[in-house]
Amino acid sequence: MLTDSIYNDLRAKILCLEMKPGTTLSFTTLKPLYNVSISPIRDALKRLENEGLVEIRPQSGTSVSLIDMAKVSDERFQRLFLELGAIDRAFYKGISKQLIDKWEDSIKKQEECFSCRDSITFLELDNQMHRLLFEACGHEKVFDQVLSNSGNYHRIRMVSYLFDDIFSSAIDQHRTILKALKDGSLSDVLSLERKHISKLDLETAGYRRAYPQYFK
Repeated sequence: MLTDSIYNDLRAKILCLEMKPGTTLSFTTLKPLYNVSISPIRDALKRLENEGLVEIRPQSGTSVSLIDMAKVSDERFQRLFLELGAIDRAFYKGISKQLIDKWEDSIKKQEECFSCRDSITFLELDNQMHRLLFEACGHEKVFDQVLSNSGNYHRIRMVSYLFDDIFSSAIDQHRTILKALKDGSLSDVLSLERKHISKLDLETAGYRRAYPQYFK
């Protein structure tokens, strides 16, 4: 469907910050971009509004929503505790060599992304790697549902990778978690994962100072 295609394209552009928070989205500019009538564009924007990625103001126009820290907090909370549960269940079933090998391969690719500052591919690899923990306990669809409802959390993670020290530290944390997985230490993996996902709490003030225009 046309609406699905437009929705997916706009969503991808918003999540990777190609369309930055606050960007105006007018029918005048979007209609020639997709070469369609206004109706499928309107429907796509409505779906994005329902996800909190677009703000539609009847008298003022439509724009990419600013990052809402309250929503970031809710989305991060959901991600954290579902992932901790997935890790616990994965250890119960047994961490496979295949999962370890895939983590190692992903980290090598993440290092390549850092060398060329490709934060978009890096975040895709990051998500795919964490999804493996849900696959290990047979609940990968839960992770997909979490991602589909984590637009604000995704965007603040993209902002974080504009800072080289945050970008490189994420890879270091992945290496540390990998070592704990290899060691078979459930308590260490749970502790490291909690710190890994919760680190945004300590870093957010810096992001907001550097990019105040992106936040509510």
